[in-house]
Amino acid sequence: MTEPSDTPIDCVLFDLDGVVYHGPRAIYGAVDGINWLHDHAIPVNYVTNNATRTPETVADHISRIGIDTSTDEVTTSAQVLAERLAERFGKGARIHLIGTTGLRTALDAAGLEITDSADANPVAVAQGLDPHIDYDTIVRACEIIRSGAEWWASNPDYSLLTVTGKVPGNGAFVELMARLTDTEPVIVGKPAPHMMEFAADRLGARRPLMVGDRLNTDIEGGNAAGIDTALVLTGIHDIHDALRAEPERRPTFILPNLRSLPGLITAGDRGDCPRIEAELGRAWDAIDAGTTDAEAILAEGRLPRTIAGPVDSEPGTAPAGTAGDAYEEDT
Repeated sequence: MTEPSDTPIDCVLFDLDGVVYHGPRAIYGAVDGINWLHDHAIPVNYVTNNATRTPETVADHISRIGIDTSTDEVTTSAQVLAERLAERFGKGARIHLIGTTGLRTALDAAGLEITDSADANPVAVAQGLDPHIDYDTIVRACEIIRSGAEWWASNPDYSLLTVTGKVPGNGAFVELMARLTDTEPVIVGKPAPHMMEFAADRLGARRPLMVGDRLNTDIEGGNAAGIDTALVLTGIHDIHDALRAEPERRPTFILPNLRSLPGLITAGDRGDCPRIEAELGRAWDAIDAGTTDAEAILAEGRLPRTIAGPVDSEPGTAPAGTAGDAYEEDT
């Protein structure tokens, strides 16, 4: 999908948590940056591994923080999983579901028949996070997989972060079932390229840009899809993490926050970003050549740990530290 570097960026794909918002609060620069894209008729799409929520729910959440969002601007791993299953098996195919509202709604919309019985001979198991999963559900799904049904999963996220600490994510149950069945599922969520390809194709984009805060999901997934990527320093990973990253997880651009997007899109003033990207480029070249390592470069202190701004404080929003979704964050 890679286009020449002088092709204008004509679509921006966003991760959500850590990029656009933290729980119920907009991140500094997000509202300004994304609304600038709207004002300049540059399409946006939000790509999330979260398979528990419907696009309508996600769009409403984003709209409530000050960014007018339609359901067509949301791509969930549940949607992509359902569409891929419909493409492979055709409408009306019987699918065994492990998951909640988001994935069930997507399978229904794709014209697939949902079943929870092995006797129905489903052609595939579709697995998303189910916070109420139980022993019998796992045993039944493993039996269906061992009987020959294909196994597809929404995402590989092993754990999720809540205000009380880490809790199991979909990947934890995927790993358990993989050990029980001696097989692996087809995973459509990041860092696989499926969601970025799906979102860019539905917009007809020639040069999309993927913006995220995680090197191992957003950036790796965008790189796998063959598109430009931008690491925004308002979430999980910082510049030093980028320095240590393997080649497949290295971003094309670095942004302090989404207020820097206009400068990137127009190749205008991006502050310190070009200098930092150049420093990173030289550092990666030296690391790849074996003349130094990440720790030695970090000790030199040429790269700031972060250049991100604070979380926005909008009237009426919840205080810092308030949890977002209880079960699955937007990775």
